[in-house]
Amino acid sequence: MAKNGFNPEKPKHVSTTLNFRLDPAFGGHTAYKAATAGYFRLKFDVQEVTIHDGRGREGDFSLSTHGFQYHKHSPAKVDYQDADQIKQVVYPETIELMKKVTGATEVHIYSHLVRHDSREKTDALIKAQENLANDDPAPQVGPARFVHIDVSDVGAEQMLYQNLPPDIAKKLSSTRWAIINLWRPIKTVTKDPLCLCDIRTCRDEDLITMPVLLPPKGSGKLANVSRGDDVEIMVMKHHPEQEWHNISRMEPDETLLIKCWDSLRDGHTARRTPHTSFINPATQDDPVRESVEVRCLVFYEDQPL
Repeated sequence: MAKNGFNPEKPKHVSTTLNFRLDPAFGGHTAYKAATAGYFRLKFDVQEVTIHDGRGREGDFSLSTHGFQYHKHSPAKVDYQDADQIKQVVYPETIELMKKVTGATEVHIYSHLVRHDSREKTDALIKAQENLANDDPAPQVGPARFVHIDVSDVGAEQMLYQNLPPDIAKKLSSTRWAIINLWRPIKTVTKDPLCLCDIRTCRDEDLITMPVLLPPKGSGKLANVSRGDDVEIMVMKHHPEQEWHNISRMEPDETLLIKCWDSLRDGHTARRTPHTSFINPATQDDPVRESVEVRCLVFYEDQPL
């Protein structure tokens, strides 16, 4: 029996709802501005799903097959509120971890995002401040609560060329390359955990591209997720065959590698994985989730396109 009474041998699947792409004809959106009041007013297709707990079978998931992978790794101690410490300590260890797990020959980190805000508080603040225009900055940023993939095919090229010098980007993208995020709890995560879709259960027609305008540089918590001003992402329509997984009660010495995009198109290697935070009714009143996500351009110079 693990601490807090949790038994890893008896995973608990969760019945909940997820927010999927809503047809614009019914009030859904076709674009949005990140970290604004309007972002928190977006409408979705809310669907009931079951999240399958992968605790106890963490090794069953792989980047190549499912689009995500668990990896246990004890991090160096760092103040996650200090961006310089993260860049000086977390970035180098993430690069080495990413190379070890993926077999990449080169890794460039283009940004990171620390989350420690309450989504409920954010929603309440925006609801109370009715005078906030949709384009006004949100008072804070909590976990993302809609099913998405961080980049589309176009978005991957945007991230590459917006965040690396053109000559280096062109050289490194002449062989296989990918965008992979490393997600790690800062404290034990029970509230707003992360769930991921087994990409084998997602049909291509379920994925829809969407442009996103990023905040002005130096303004807000999402202001430096890219050196560029915009990015095209993917959102997902619901389909009953989609299969969702999470690893419950993740600790700071545990990570998830989330594949956002892969240039390899061999017909069987996973190229991306949809993901989102979700509400677990049993932990909704627990302390706010604290996590860090490091976003990586990953290159395989020994693997041709």
